[in-house]
Amino acid sequence: MVYRSAPARVLHFLSEVDLFRGLSERHLERIAALCEDFDYKAGDYLGFQDEPGDRLYLVRSGEITAATGPSDNPLEVRTVVSHEAFPVAALFNPPILVTTSRAATDGAAFAIPRVRLLELCELEPRIGMHIFNKASAILASRYRQTLDRLAAARG
Repeated sequence: MVYRSAPARVLHFLSEVDLFRGLSERHLERIAALCEDFDYKAGDYLGFQDEPGDRLYLVRSGEITAATGPSDNPLEVRTVVSHEAFPVAALFNPPILVTTSRAATDGAAFAIPRVRLLELCELEPRIGMHIFNKASAILASRYRQTLDRLAAARG
């Protein structure tokens, strides 16, 4: 695997992303080498529920809506905003997405191919353990927030 030097702005951004917060600069440089610029327009789909996820997005600007349920009557479960990684389910095996993601606004992200990130996690176990631990905490937090919102809506 070939790694290129990342500009300081990319490293700073990665250090503030929920999934990578707390990693060393050396580890962030390795992750930055995997990042591809990705722009999206309002209405673009970035993943579909029950389909495999092949990349992880790191939102730089804009908002993405995550919804579940039938396509003709989806239930919005959360809004993904800047400095969040999604879909976290793409990191697991199998990488089946639990929500459909659609851009609510125009925006920009970094996209990391799932296969390349998993290769890096194998080469750098400290990165892999960090990502595994953060992903678990993120999923637990998002699940709790969703359940709280559903309970509140029920009355």
